[in-house]
Amino acid sequence: METETVQGVVTSVFGRFYTVRYNEREYNCVLRGKLRLTDRESGFSNPAAVGDNVDFIPADNGTGTIRDVVARRNAFTRKDKKDKGSQRRQDIIAANIDLILAVQSFYDPNLNLRFVDRIAVRGSFENIPTVLCVNKFDLCVEGYPEYINEYYEGSGMEIFLTSVKEGIGIDELRTRLSGKRVIVVGYSGVGKSSLLNTLYPGLVLATSPVSESTGKGRHTTTNVRMVRYDDGTELIDTPGVREFGLMDIQPHILGRYFHEFGEIGRKCLFSPCSHDHEPNCEVKRLVDEGIISEGRYISYINILTTVKEYTSRIY
Repeated sequence: METETVQGVVTSVFGRFYTVRYNEREYNCVLRGKLRLTDRESGFSNPAAVGDNVDFIPADNGTGTIRDVVARRNAFTRKDKKDKGSQRRQDIIAANIDLILAVQSFYDPNLNLRFVDRIAVRGSFENIPTVLCVNKFDLCVEGYPEYINEYYEGSGMEIFLTSVKEGIGIDELRTRLSGKRVIVVGYSGVGKSSLLNTLYPGLVLATSPVSESTGKGRHTTTNVRMVRYDDGTELIDTPGVREFGLMDIQPHILGRYFHEFGEIGRKCLFSPCSHDHEPNCEVKRLVDEGIISEGRYISYINILTTVKEYTSRIY
Protein backbone atom coordinates (compact mmCIF):
# COMPACT_ATOMS: atom_id res chain seq x y z
CA MET A 1 0.00 0.00 0.00
CA GLU A 2 1.32 3.48 -0.96
CA THR A 3 1.70 5.96 1.87
CA GLU A 4 3.50 8.83 0.09
CA THR A 5 1.69 11.99 -0.93
CA VAL A 6 1.46 12.58 -4.69
CA GLN A 7 -0.28 15.20 -6.84
CA GLY A 8 -3.23 14.40 -9.09
CA VAL A 9 -6.16 16.22 -10.70
CA VAL A 10 -9.83 15.94 -9.71
CA THR A 11 -11.83 14.59 -12.66
CA SER A 12 -15.27 14.20 -11.08
CA VAL A 13 -17.19 15.12 -7.95
CA PHE A 14 -20.24 13.36 -6.62
CA GLY A 15 -21.36 14.45 -3.18
CA ARG A 16 -18.49 13.89 -0.75
CA PHE A 17 -16.57 11.64 -3.15
CA TYR A 18 -13.86 12.75 -5.60
CA THR A 19 -12.24 10.94 -8.51
CA VAL A 20 -8.57 11.86 -8.81
CA ARG A 21 -6.38 11.02 -11.83
CA TYR A 22 -2.73 10.19 -11.22
CA ASN A 23 -0.35 8.39 -13.60
CA GLU A 24 -3.21 7.46 -15.96
CA ARG A 25 -5.11 5.78 -13.11
CA GLU A 26 -8.18 7.07 -11.30
CA TYR A 27 -8.67 6.85 -7.54
CA ASN A 28 -11.90 7.19 -5.55
CA CYS A 29 -11.02 9.68 -2.83
CA VAL A 30 -12.44 11.44 0.19
CA LEU A 31 -11.24 14.60 1.92
CA ARG A 32 -9.34 14.37 5.15
CA GLY A 33 -11.38 15.82 8.01
CA LYS A 34 -9.28 18.95 8.51
CA LEU A 35 -9.63 19.93 4.84
CA ARG A 36 -13.43 19.68 5.05
CA LEU A 37 -13.39 22.32 7.78
CA THR A 38 -10.86 24.81 6.38
CA ASP A 39 -13.10 25.98 3.52
CA ARG A 40 -15.81 27.39 5.76
CA GLU A 41 -14.14 30.81 5.89
CA SER A 42 -13.01 30.92 2.24
CA GLY A 43 -16.33 32.01 0.76
CA PHE A 44 -16.74 28.69 -1.05
CA SER A 45 -19.15 25.97 0.01
CA ASN A 46 -16.98 23.13 -1.33
CA PRO A 47 -13.26 22.57 -0.63
CA ALA A 48 -12.38 20.92 -3.97
CA ALA A 49 -13.77 20.87 -7.49
CA VAL A 50 -13.18 19.28 -10.88
CA GLY A 51 -9.92 20.59 -12.33
CA ASP A 52 -8.29 21.14 -8.95
CA ASN A 53 -4.76 19.86 -8.49
CA VAL A 54 -4.68 18.05 -5.17
CA ASP A 55 -2.09 16.42 -2.94
CA PHE A 56 -3.43 13.02 -1.95
CA ILE A 57 -2.37 9.64 -0.57
CA PRO A 58 -3.30 6.83 -3.00
CA ALA A 59 -3.83 3.22 -2.02
CA ASP A 60 -3.33 0.08 -4.09
CA ASN A 61 -7.04 -0.71 -3.93
CA GLY A 62 -7.91 2.41 -5.94
CA THR A 63 -8.98 4.63 -3.03
CA GLY A 64 -7.26 7.65 -1.56
CA THR A 65 -7.37 10.58 0.84
CA ILE A 66 -7.04 14.19 -0.35
CA ARG A 67 -4.76 16.09 2.01
CA ASP A 68 -4.59 19.52 0.35
CA VAL A 69 -5.79 21.55 -2.64
CA VAL A 70 -3.11 23.36 -4.67
CA ALA A 71 -3.70 27.09 -5.21
CA ARG A 72 -6.00 27.68 -8.22
CA ARG A 73 -5.27 30.00 -11.13
CA ASN A 74 -9.03 30.54 -11.58
CA ALA A 75 -12.42 29.12 -10.64
CA PHE A 76 -15.81 29.05 -12.32
CA THR A 77 -18.51 29.40 -9.69
CA ARG A 78 -22.23 29.62 -9.13
CA LYS A 79 -24.24 30.99 -6.23
CA ASP A 80 -24.45 28.59 -3.31
CA LYS A 81 -28.02 27.28 -3.32
CA LYS A 82 -27.99 27.22 0.49
CA ASP A 83 -26.85 30.84 0.80
CA LYS A 84 -29.76 33.00 1.99
CA GLY A 85 -27.97 36.24 1.13
CA SER A 86 -26.23 36.84 4.43
CA GLN A 87 -22.85 35.70 3.10
CA ARG A 88 -21.02 35.72 -0.24
CA ARG A 89 -20.85 31.93 -0.51
CA GLN A 90 -20.38 30.22 -3.84
CA ASP A 91 -20.15 26.69 -5.22
CA ILE A 92 -17.02 26.03 -7.26
CA ILE A 93 -18.10 24.19 -10.41
CA ALA A 94 -14.61 23.76 -11.88
CA ALA A 95 -11.10 25.16 -11.54
CA ASN A 96 -7.96 25.89 -13.60
CA ILE A 97 -9.89 26.40 -16.83
CA ASP A 98 -8.55 27.59 -20.21
CA LEU A 99 -11.84 28.29 -21.97
CA ILE A 100 -15.60 28.51 -21.41
CA LEU A 101 -17.85 27.10 -24.12
CA ALA A 102 -21.31 28.66 -23.76
CA VAL A 103 -23.78 26.60 -25.77
CA GLN A 104 -27.07 28.07 -26.98
CA SER A 105 -29.52 27.06 -29.68
CA PHE A 106 -31.43 28.98 -32.34
CA TYR A 107 -34.67 27.24 -31.42
CA ASP A 108 -36.18 24.79 -28.93
CA PRO A 109 -35.11 26.31 -26.54
CA ASN A 110 -34.75 29.81 -27.93
CA LEU A 111 -31.60 31.89 -27.96
CA ASN A 112 -30.82 33.61 -24.63
CA LEU A 113 -27.85 35.95 -25.01
CA ARG A 114 -28.39 37.54 -21.60
CA PHE A 115 -27.62 34.18 -20.04
CA VAL A 116 -24.43 34.08 -22.11
CA ASP A 117 -23.50 37.58 -20.91
CA ARG A 118 -23.62 36.41 -17.30
CA ILE A 119 -21.36 33.48 -18.17
CA ALA A 120 -18.93 35.82 -19.94
CA VAL A 121 -18.81 38.23 -16.98
CA ARG A 122 -18.03 35.36 -14.63
CA GLY A 123 -15.32 34.17 -16.99
CA SER A 124 -13.81 37.57 -17.63
CA PHE A 125 -13.59 38.23 -13.90
CA GLU A 126 -11.43 35.09 -13.65
CA ASN A 127 -9.49 35.80 -16.89
CA ILE A 128 -11.16 32.91 -18.68
CA PRO A 129 -12.17 33.67 -22.29
CA THR A 130 -15.67 32.69 -23.39
CA VAL A 131 -16.60 31.17 -26.76
CA LEU A 132 -20.25 31.20 -27.84
CA CYS A 133 -21.57 28.24 -29.79
CA VAL A 134 -25.11 28.65 -31.16
CA ASN A 135 -26.31 25.18 -32.09
CA LYS A 136 -29.21 23.93 -34.24
CA PHE A 137 -28.24 26.22 -37.13
CA ASP A 138 -30.55 24.13 -39.31
CA LEU A 139 -33.46 25.72 -37.37
CA CYS A 140 -32.12 29.26 -37.69
CA VAL A 141 -34.57 32.04 -38.56
CA GLU A 142 -33.38 34.52 -41.18
CA GLY A 143 -31.56 37.48 -39.65
CA TYR A 144 -30.51 35.76 -36.41
CA PRO A 145 -26.78 35.41 -37.26
CA GLU A 146 -26.64 39.10 -38.13
CA TYR A 147 -28.41 39.98 -34.88
CA ILE A 148 -25.88 37.97 -32.83
CA ASN A 149 -22.94 39.63 -34.56
CA GLU A 150 -24.42 43.09 -34.01
CA TYR A 151 -25.21 42.29 -30.37
CA TYR A 152 -21.58 41.37 -29.66
CA GLU A 153 -19.96 44.02 -31.88
CA GLY A 154 -16.74 45.16 -30.23
CA SER A 155 -17.07 42.75 -27.28
CA GLY A 156 -14.40 40.31 -28.43
CA MET A 157 -16.83 37.39 -28.20
CA GLU A 158 -15.90 34.48 -30.47
CA ILE A 159 -18.99 33.03 -32.13
CA PHE A 160 -19.45 29.61 -33.74
CA LEU A 161 -22.66 28.55 -35.48
CA THR A 162 -23.13 24.79 -35.54
CA SER A 163 -25.57 22.14 -36.64
CA VAL A 164 -25.07 18.59 -35.43
CA LYS A 165 -27.75 17.43 -37.87
CA GLU A 166 -26.01 18.93 -40.92
CA GLY A 167 -22.41 18.87 -39.68
CA ILE A 168 -22.02 22.65 -39.91
CA GLY A 169 -19.22 24.34 -37.93
CA ILE A 170 -18.10 21.17 -36.13
CA ASP A 171 -14.53 21.04 -37.43
CA GLU A 172 -13.95 24.74 -36.78
CA LEU A 173 -15.18 24.46 -33.20
CA ARG A 174 -13.12 21.32 -32.57
CA THR A 175 -9.99 23.16 -33.72
CA ARG A 176 -10.72 26.05 -31.33
CA LEU A 177 -11.12 23.70 -28.36
CA SER A 178 -8.13 21.49 -29.15
CA GLY A 179 -5.63 21.15 -26.33
CA LYS A 180 -7.64 23.31 -23.92
CA ARG A 181 -9.36 22.56 -20.64
CA VAL A 182 -12.90 23.63 -21.49
CA ILE A 183 -15.94 23.97 -19.26
CA VAL A 184 -19.14 23.48 -21.26
CA VAL A 185 -22.16 25.45 -20.02
CA GLY A 186 -25.68 25.60 -21.41
CA TYR A 187 -29.31 24.97 -20.67
CA SER A 188 -30.54 21.43 -21.09
CA GLY A 189 -32.14 21.02 -24.50
CA VAL A 190 -29.74 23.24 -26.46
CA GLY A 191 -28.06 20.12 -27.84
CA LYS A 192 -24.99 20.28 -25.62
CA SER A 193 -24.62 16.53 -25.21
CA SER A 194 -25.28 15.82 -28.91
CA LEU A 195 -22.75 18.49 -29.84
CA LEU A 196 -20.05 17.00 -27.61
CA ASN A 197 -20.79 13.50 -28.88
CA THR A 198 -20.33 14.78 -32.44
CA LEU A 199 -17.16 16.71 -31.62
CA TYR A 200 -15.66 13.70 -29.85
CA PRO A 201 -17.20 10.40 -31.03
CA GLY A 202 -17.15 7.78 -28.30
CA LEU A 203 -18.07 10.21 -25.55
CA VAL A 204 -21.65 8.90 -25.64
CA LEU A 205 -23.20 11.45 -23.31
CA ALA A 206 -26.85 10.98 -22.47
CA THR A 207 -29.30 13.17 -24.41
CA SER A 208 -32.89 14.12 -23.71
CA PRO A 209 -35.66 16.08 -25.43
CA VAL A 210 -37.10 19.41 -24.41
CA SER A 211 -40.06 19.18 -22.05
CA GLU A 212 -43.32 20.02 -23.82
CA SER A 213 -44.84 21.38 -20.60
CA THR A 214 -42.05 23.81 -19.65
CA GLY A 215 -40.18 24.41 -22.90
CA LYS A 216 -36.96 23.63 -21.03
CA GLY A 217 -34.67 20.68 -21.44
CA ARG A 218 -34.62 17.81 -19.01
CA HIS A 219 -31.28 17.50 -17.24
CA THR A 220 -29.20 14.56 -18.44
CA THR A 221 -26.03 15.26 -16.43
CA THR A 222 -26.12 14.49 -12.72
CA ASN A 223 -22.61 15.47 -11.68
CA VAL A 224 -19.62 17.45 -12.92
CA ARG A 225 -16.89 15.44 -14.63
CA MET A 226 -13.86 15.99 -16.83
CA VAL A 227 -12.95 13.81 -19.81
CA ARG A 228 -9.56 13.95 -21.53
CA TYR A 229 -8.96 13.16 -25.21
CA ASP A 230 -5.94 12.12 -27.25
CA ASP A 231 -5.32 15.64 -28.58
CA GLY A 232 -4.97 16.97 -25.02
CA THR A 233 -8.44 18.51 -24.87
CA GLU A 234 -10.15 18.21 -21.49
CA LEU A 235 -13.90 18.77 -21.47
CA ILE A 236 -15.75 19.52 -18.25
CA ASP A 237 -19.43 18.78 -18.70
CA THR A 238 -21.79 20.42 -16.23
CA PRO A 239 -25.36 19.98 -15.01
CA GLY A 240 -27.86 22.61 -16.13
CA VAL A 241 -26.63 25.75 -14.35
CA ARG A 242 -28.92 28.78 -14.24
CA GLU A 243 -27.37 31.19 -11.71
CA PHE A 244 -23.73 32.17 -11.56
CA GLY A 245 -21.64 33.52 -8.73
CA LEU A 246 -21.39 37.28 -9.31
CA MET A 247 -21.39 38.28 -5.66
CA ASP A 248 -17.68 39.14 -5.67
CA ILE A 249 -18.07 41.70 -8.48
CA GLN A 250 -18.52 45.27 -7.29
CA PRO A 251 -21.05 47.40 -9.23
CA HIS A 252 -18.55 50.13 -10.13
CA ILE A 253 -16.23 47.66 -11.94
CA LEU A 254 -18.86 45.64 -13.82
CA GLY A 255 -18.35 47.70 -16.97
CA ARG A 256 -14.80 46.35 -17.24
CA TYR A 257 -16.23 42.97 -18.14
CA PHE A 258 -18.30 44.36 -21.02
CA HIS A 259 -15.23 44.95 -23.13
CA GLU A 260 -16.87 47.24 -25.67
CA PHE A 261 -17.50 49.66 -22.77
CA GLY A 262 -13.86 49.70 -21.68
CA GLU A 263 -12.05 52.50 -23.53
CA ILE A 264 -15.31 54.33 -24.18
CA GLY A 265 -16.08 54.44 -20.45
CA ARG A 266 -12.93 56.45 -19.79
CA LYS A 267 -14.53 59.37 -21.63
CA CYS A 268 -17.49 59.51 -19.23
CA LEU A 269 -17.80 62.67 -17.14
CA PHE A 270 -17.70 60.75 -13.85
CA SER A 271 -15.12 58.15 -12.86
CA PRO A 272 -15.96 55.50 -11.96
CA CYS A 273 -19.17 55.60 -13.98
CA SER A 274 -21.77 52.88 -13.61
CA HIS A 275 -23.20 53.78 -17.06
CA ASP A 276 -26.64 53.84 -15.48
CA HIS A 277 -27.84 57.14 -13.95
CA GLU A 278 -24.85 59.47 -14.37
CA PRO A 279 -25.10 62.47 -16.74
CA ASN A 280 -22.76 62.79 -19.74
CA CYS A 281 -22.13 59.06 -19.88
CA GLU A 282 -20.33 58.17 -23.10
CA VAL A 283 -21.60 54.59 -23.08
CA LYS A 284 -25.23 55.69 -22.86
CA ARG A 285 -24.64 58.20 -25.66
CA LEU A 286 -23.31 55.50 -27.98
CA VAL A 287 -26.24 53.24 -27.10
CA ASP A 288 -28.62 56.05 -28.10
CA GLU A 289 -26.74 56.42 -31.38
CA GLY A 290 -26.94 52.68 -32.10
CA ILE A 291 -23.19 52.14 -31.97
CA ILE A 292 -23.46 49.91 -28.89
CA SER A 293 -26.24 47.32 -28.99
CA GLU A 294 -29.26 48.38 -26.94
CA GLY A 295 -29.97 44.75 -26.07
CA ARG A 296 -26.44 44.28 -24.80
CA TYR A 297 -26.73 47.46 -22.71
CA ILE A 298 -30.03 46.27 -21.20
CA SER A 299 -28.28 42.99 -20.31
CA TYR A 300 -25.56 45.01 -18.58
CA ILE A 301 -28.17 46.98 -16.57
CA ASN A 302 -29.87 43.74 -15.50
CA ILE A 303 -26.59 42.32 -14.23
CA LEU A 304 -25.75 45.65 -12.57
CA THR A 305 -29.04 45.48 -10.67
CA THR A 306 -28.19 41.95 -9.53
CA VAL A 307 -24.73 42.81 -8.20
CA LYS A 308 -26.11 45.91 -6.47
CA GLU A 309 -28.63 43.68 -4.68
CA TYR A 310 -25.87 41.32 -3.59
CA THR A 311 -23.79 44.24 -2.32
CA SER A 312 -26.66 45.78 -0.36
CA ARG A 313 -27.30 42.50 1.45
CA ILE A 314 -23.72 42.27 2.64
CA TYR A 315 -22.94 45.88 3.55
